[in-house]
Amino acid sequence: MNFRLSTAALALSVFLAGPAGAVERSLASEAQRGLTLTVYQNGLALVHDRRWAPLVAGRNTLQIEEISEQAILGSLRVYSSESGVDLVDRSLRAADLNPVRLLEEMVGRNVLYVTTHPETGEETARSARLLSLHGGLVIELEGRVEINPPGRIALEALPEPHEQPLRATRSLEITLDSTEARPAELTLGYLTDGLTWQADYVADLAPDGTLDLAAHVTLDNSLRTRFAFADLRLVAGDVSRKSFAPPPIMARGQAESMAVMDSAMAPAPVEAGDRYLYDTGLEITLEPGERKQVALFELTDITTERRYSFDGLATLGGPDEVGPMQANLELVFENPAREDERPLPAGIIRVYEALDEGEGQPIFAGEAGIDHTAVGGEIELSLGRAFDITALARRTSFERLGDRAFESGQEIQVTNAKSEPVEVQVIGRFPRGTEILEESLPHEQTTAERLTWTVSVPANGTSTLTYRARVQN
Repeated sequence: MNFRLSTAALALSVFLAGPAGAVERSLASEAQRGLTLTVYQNGLALVHDRRWAPLVAGRNTLQIEEISEQAILGSLRVYSSESGVDLVDRSLRAADLNPVRLLEEMVGRNVLYVTTHPETGEETARSARLLSLHGGLVIELEGRVEINPPGRIALEALPEPHEQPLRATRSLEITLDSTEARPAELTLGYLTDGLTWQADYVADLAPDGTLDLAAHVTLDNSLRTRFAFADLRLVAGDVSRKSFAPPPIMARGQAESMAVMDSAMAPAPVEAGDRYLYDTGLEITLEPGERKQVALFELTDITTERRYSFDGLATLGGPDEVGPMQANLELVFENPAREDERPLPAGIIRVYEALDEGEGQPIFAGEAGIDHTAVGGEIELSLGRAFDITALARRTSFERLGDRAFESGQEIQVTNAKSEPVEVQVIGRFPRGTEILEESLPHEQTTAERLTWTVSVPANGTSTLTYRARVQN
């Protein structure tokens, strides 16, 4: 259709004509008495929406506006503060206030036909009758029938609907039976896709090796729905999903934003089955498409350990020489069990390392993801490469013993340019059944195919690991 539609006003009905014997009312956000969001980490949220409703005795049909467009209908539960109120049925109605639907309602009725003078730009509006939309626009104008006229259609007001009123937003329709006329508080509980959270941690590493860890929550609302003044609860842990909604279509012009809210330390999480529930004590508003960050808790004075390793440098039958290469750097600490203990939800930890006193601002030392970690659990953060610790591997011998067996020897020199001694793990991944024939340091068999040597390297010095192994398949 080569025409445009403009509307002069928008009016929503509050008391509506429902099915025979039923009273239909629209419950907008003004009827809301409370909202609780329980957000999970896999794009799911549980909404508890409390609204006040005046009920009549008998059948009541309620149009609940401003609910999530990705609400899962099968999850809906309706609670009432009064006895004698029973749910009959429920349905989700799509938003249908759009140009095509409006024009369909106006077929056979008078509209305004607006044209623009090509030279002066002056607009002229004339009354016309809309005859048809099939295959194009057909109107009756000043005694003539015009087909696809080069103007636009305007309405002085929203039309009275032939059947149900048109709605600008998706709504939930529920039908209730009430034994008597009364005001009642209804609680709508439903699951929705499109809301998620993740933990983001800022770790400040002091020169003495102690760590201060601040946990923040990043909330993402990818819906077109606004959640106003909602009590926020968070669930850490994975829940099973059998069905997922399609990805949401973001509202046009909606840009990502970030709002940071400071809060006192949230109460300790409550164990909920095999998961943890954080009741943040915060009341938040999430706009459509908004990303918001809130403080969750802080842990201080955590003891850490630096671990250096070369993984895969120890090999059998590989190149004659490998390296020099820099050591992998890991920061290792235990989630402390103490008075302020907290399970750590899965997320990303970003580490900032303070230099020696008087050396300026901390530097970014790296970031790593962590899984859900219980109190007392060990966390290993891979922070990249250690500049001052290097190793060079050389093949010292190789002898084939047959089609399925050989012996191989290797020498690995580990150099430490730091001003203090370090311990370095040299990790080899060998075939099952490998037999170590000779070694300068004892190894630890950590798995069937993984051997680890711990090499002590003096400050500004070098240590050498040698071994010879036999492989027989």
